[in-house]
Amino acid sequence: MDNMEEKLKDIKERIKPRCPYFGPCGGCQLQDIPYPIQLMLKREEVVDRLAEQGINSVKVEPVIGMDDPWFYRNKIQFPIRSQNGRLQMGYYKRRTHEVVNIKECYIQDPFLTEIAQIAHKIFEERGLSAYDEKSGQGVLRHFIGRSAFATNEILLGIVVNGRGLPAGFTVASDIKKQERLMHRLVARHQDYPNYEEKRRIIGIVQNINNFKSNVILGDKYNSLFGGTFIKDKLGKYIFKVQLPSFYQINPVQAVKLYDAVRDLAALTGRELVVDAYAGIGPVAFWLSTKAREVIGIEECAPAVKDALENIKFNNFVKVEMKLGKVEQLMPKKADVIVLDPPRGGCSEKVLGSVVKSGAKRVIYVSCAPESLARDLKILERHGYKTEVIQPVDMFPHTIHVESIAVVVKS
Repeated sequence: MDNMEEKLKDIKERIKPRCPYFGPCGGCQLQDIPYPIQLMLKREEVVDRLAEQGINSVKVEPVIGMDDPWFYRNKIQFPIRSQNGRLQMGYYKRRTHEVVNIKECYIQDPFLTEIAQIAHKIFEERGLSAYDEKSGQGVLRHFIGRSAFATNEILLGIVVNGRGLPAGFTVASDIKKQERLMHRLVARHQDYPNYEEKRRIIGIVQNINNFKSNVILGDKYNSLFGGTFIKDKLGKYIFKVQLPSFYQINPVQAVKLYDAVRDLAALTGRELVVDAYAGIGPVAFWLSTKAREVIGIEECAPAVKDALENIKFNNFVKVEMKLGKVEQLMPKKADVIVLDPPRGGCSEKVLGSVVKSGAKRVIYVSCAPESLARDLKILERHGYKTEVIQPVDMFPHTIHVESIAVVVKS
């Protein structure tokens, strides 16, 4: 994103940022730029990255933005560190691992913001130590919150170093007991939206991560209070979401994204569709209403387990989920393939499996224009042509942009 950062220096239209932490905090980069200009910048970023790969004739549509681009995040993931003898919990300062202690945030669910501050105080009162990246010592690594906007359920996670959180069950109980305070703090904050319904904490999970690295989650979980997942609703579908599940952090825009993917796939009801990097199943569900059959491929076992349960929740009979690598499980023949890889994009093996499948249409969903452009160029060398790209603003006030590319066999 260095290209966009250079452009930001030339922007003259500036406004007062809404957040008092803007600047030091690395969570947002564009709050001082009017929202319509943010959308223009993001479209230009996609165009520029395509041009770097020599892709100049593709139509890039205007970015699909939000009517109200605030308080959209349904997830927080706060690192916890000790700085100047105090426990700090919030976002990293830009390009550092120093933590900005966040007490309010204008892009995330206010209930998560307030319960994080309550938990922070409880951690301090308990005298719990923060993890030190250099020494590998200390207990608390991250505080995570997931919020279901449709069902008002909240799942919290405490990531700890070593064997576990001292007196973890009572710490969780202390947090749960402050749920009413969370409601009062949200209600009295003048800048927060008015919520008719209150969120409720239905589970607090401990994750044990003893890796000496910056990986956020370990592979061991146990419940400190209540359940280990929340249920949410996107569009007309119900989803089970656990702490490590990949689930779009902006539910309002997620519906627009999946609607666009379905429409751009141009299905007739006769196609075998492959949803590669399927996660817990949302793209597969959206496409199943228009396809003959959808096969989802996902290499994360917990995600596949959740997807199978989500299939049952939603009574889908035309969706099949497979556990494994995309390049190994790609069918020999497919009509339409949807790719939604991590930020680094697809490996050449994955792209090779797409080509071998003979798919006439590929829908490539990407959160990184640079890797998207690189992979589109590779597909072009194998006889595919990119017809159009539809950007979607999943992350207002940040430099990130999601894009949907429509690629057809020439």
